[in-house]
Amino acid sequence: MKELFKKYLPILCILCTVVSCKDMPESFLTNTSELPMDVEEKPGALEFNVTVDPSSLLKVGEKVTFQFTGNAEVIAFYSGTFGNAYAYRDQDRFYDVGASLSFQSSKSPSSSNTQPNWEPAELFYSTDFNGDRSSPNAYTNVKAATWLPLTDRFELPRGTPQGLAAYVNSGMEDISDIFEGGGPVYLAWHCTTQAASNRVQFNVIESSIQGIVTDNPTLSTELYNQSQLNFQWVLNPAAANQGSRLPDEYTSATVLQWDGVYNNLSGPFKEGYAISEPLELPQFNAGRDTPMSIVGRWNNKTMKHTFTYDKAGEYEVAFIASHLGSEQEIIKTITINIEE
Repeated sequence: MKELFKKYLPILCILCTVVSCKDMPESFLTNTSELPMDVEEKPGALEFNVTVDPSSLLKVGEKVTFQFTGNAEVIAFYSGTFGNAYAYRDQDRFYDVGASLSFQSSKSPSSSNTQPNWEPAELFYSTDFNGDRSSPNAYTNVKAATWLPLTDRFELPRGTPQGLAAYVNSGMEDISDIFEGGGPVYLAWHCTTQAASNRVQFNVIESSIQGIVTDNPTLSTELYNQSQLNFQWVLNPAAANQGSRLPDEYTSATVLQWDGVYNNLSGPFKEGYAISEPLELPQFNAGRDTPMSIVGRWNNKTMKHTFTYDKAGEYEVAFIASHLGSEQEIIKTITINIEE
């Protein structure tokens, strides 16, 4: 009997399996072609439209509601704000850079016969200087250029000299306008010692030009420090031929100094121009603007999206609707005016 049972056991197992399947509920025997992964509805022909909800307050700090109709699977959203504008979808955005200058300055001494030189220095700029700071004709070329004043924008040590260690902070002041011509700009400290008077020394340290990106302050950075400005002296013959204490002997990468023989009581008028390297403002390339992706669920082919503007102005808002894996797009734009 045991031998017969072993012989027919496989056949009995097969018969039990068939019977069990016949008795299973119909829901368990669902054909795999009916599973959700295979019956997902196709979105159909692309449809999309957008309007602004009439109840939206078009004011700074208020939510603007955009109402969608359609069936797009993907919606790219350009709010029209800086850095998220449809106009820069296919072109690089360049940030304009402003410039602010700062430095520290001091002067000495205040002894007798120096009063004619208590205001020994003024700051100028030129856009037509030819750049010659070292040839035998350098002084002639400097005098031929047009030098425009900048001194009044800054704090300098005025009145009685307080000593070379008593530095005055100039403040950080905007000089963006001097670059508006587009060409190189030269800064120059014009320093003088009047005839028949004792000279006053004048020092400048920690000069810095900061590049200011108003639209994206994170890109603001120092463009030139004092070493990079690389001031070089161009002197008139009287200053150049005084024999000792020439200004360029006391000027370094970190300190600019107007100097000269102290006793000039019987000497002539002396002047010098400490002129910078040619200066230009760069442009920062921020690349192309990228959209924000709107993720949501359609409800009877409708959906909403809200956005809050933090600045007043006119905005071109753009929406690019598409289906996944499709090159077809529907682009809609709306112009809105946001008030304070």
